[in-house]
Amino acid sequence: MIKGKNAWGLVLALCISVPIASGAANSLAHHPSPYLAMHSDDPVDWQVWDEAVLRQAREQNKLIFVSVGYFSCHWCHVMQRESFSNADVARLLAKDFIAVKIDRELRPDLDRRLIQFVNKTRGSAGWPLNVFLTPAGYPLTGFTYLPRPSFTAVLQQLQQQWLSRGEEIAAAAQNLFIDMQNEGIAVSDFTLPDRADGKLTQAFLNQAMLVADELQGGFGDTSKFPQIPQLLSVINLVGQAQDIEQEVTDFIHLTLASMASRNLMDHINGGFFRYTTDPDWQTPHYEKMLYDNAQMVLLYYRAESLWPGHGYRQVAETTLRFIESSMRHPAGGYVSSLSAVDTNNLEGGGYLWDWQQLARVLSDEETSYLRSLWQTDPDQQSSDTFLTKPLVGIGSSGDAKINIKIRQALQSVEKPIMPVDDKRLASWNALMLQALVVAAATDRQFRQAAEAQFKFMRESFIEEDEVVRFAGNGDLAETTFEDYARVSLSFLEYGRAWQDPEAIRWAQKLAVSAYARFFDNDRWRNNNLSLIPTEPGQWVIQDTVSPSAQTAWLKVILSSPEIEQAIGQKAGKILHRVTKQMLDTPYYYGSLIALRQQLNESAASKTTPQ
Repeated sequence: MIKGKNAWGLVLALCISVPIASGAANSLAHHPSPYLAMHSDDPVDWQVWDEAVLRQAREQNKLIFVSVGYFSCHWCHVMQRESFSNADVARLLAKDFIAVKIDRELRPDLDRRLIQFVNKTRGSAGWPLNVFLTPAGYPLTGFTYLPRPSFTAVLQQLQQQWLSRGEEIAAAAQNLFIDMQNEGIAVSDFTLPDRADGKLTQAFLNQAMLVADELQGGFGDTSKFPQIPQLLSVINLVGQAQDIEQEVTDFIHLTLASMASRNLMDHINGGFFRYTTDPDWQTPHYEKMLYDNAQMVLLYYRAESLWPGHGYRQVAETTLRFIESSMRHPAGGYVSSLSAVDTNNLEGGGYLWDWQQLARVLSDEETSYLRSLWQTDPDQQSSDTFLTKPLVGIGSSGDAKINIKIRQALQSVEKPIMPVDDKRLASWNALMLQALVVAAATDRQFRQAAEAQFKFMRESFIEEDEVVRFAGNGDLAETTFEDYARVSLSFLEYGRAWQDPEAIRWAQKLAVSAYARFFDNDRWRNNNLSLIPTEPGQWVIQDTVSPSAQTAWLKVILSSPEIEQAIGQKAGKILHRVTKQMLDTPYYYGSLIALRQQLNESAASKTTPQ
């Protein structure tokens, strides 16, 4: 049996052999996931993820090729066009593998575990995510986008290896999985005394500022993601304390201004793109995600509460109006995303302009005004495409009245359509309810939308007292701890803002149910069912693209004295959990650290003599 370093060596050898990039309808036809449905005409005989896949793999002794992506992903579209639409690739897959296509938004826990594997074995991961599993379900090797010649070579090489060394490779994959799980379990888990919380808070701020770009805003020096949980945690800590260094506040203002004034934001119709490919916030990847935009509303309203007069409320409201106009589903709730690729297969086509287009809708005077305002390169051709600069709000300049008139004219232009992923997902819609609750507290125009959203969520995401992840298609998606925690917190915030006891009762009921379903052997499991081997659970859940589900759950339990005392006591202990990883990288645990600091400050204020 292959163990330890030998298992790592064999699997990594398979990884190293993978070059890295610098039909008839299949079973996905008519699938309610737009991402899966768009692959239904591929010549690849895609299967959906279920027990039958593993059974077939065992019976035929074939590797399972799992390809994970999502509807608005640019490189997912590219790989479909180059590889999955190719008949030769389809024949290779049909002959030697069982091909499974997965929408990561319907199988988030499976996606998380495969991402962890690829990141661990390769050093980075993303989408499209392509992973080969043994018939027993152990990850063997994986990669992201590959051009077709490289992908074809991988299929051929891997099949040769499987035929000649199948038992050895299967054993190596199994033991690598065991080693990775033992490595995670061996990490020191303990409870941090209250007196050390301040040090952990400072460690989080220090690490955040260590990776902060104090020239351009944001975190990191390559591509720029909003990283909203970290930003919101820093803002919340600034709001709780008076002794945080000025450079931290200055960095937050710079970041909020950069995101709103540069090309992370759509300056004509509003809404934020998922990220930019450069550190200057200039070149976006054009997908617009509901979870990003809902959190941006929360972020900018929170900033407005601390620093009124900086234009943050206007950013939040502009983003909300975009969501209402472009992401509200006609049957209620909000859709998941807008694609990065338009209906003409052009990335960002709905957002790009050229001077010929502008001249058709603007007067000569307005066109000249814009050229002067934006300081257009005199060598730029009239047909060269570009993104507009801000005309209103943060980063805008010139005559406000003229700018508003020009933006209204551009908003009326028919642009290429950015296709919609119309799935309505529980945890993302919960973030939207939270955003609407905060907005309604500032402006009553959003009150009706918040009420409609709560009603929709109550009717569409709760079935027989259980949360379903995918509205109208509960059996097609795995409901996770995150879904329960976020729906619970959004109901609690709505209930308290509206003084609605029913909403509060539902919030508490779902939080208790989440504890019963997902807390096992003193660890969190993100879902109840897994077809492949999985880890024993997480001691502390870190922030990802949104704040930790554990933090959301704690907010409900710790602010609800009506909940069973034993659960409340356990929540108090969970609040102060720490891992070695948390001490080493507090940056990824900001929401928990900020909540802990907030509750400590609140407790201290109650015991301090007035």
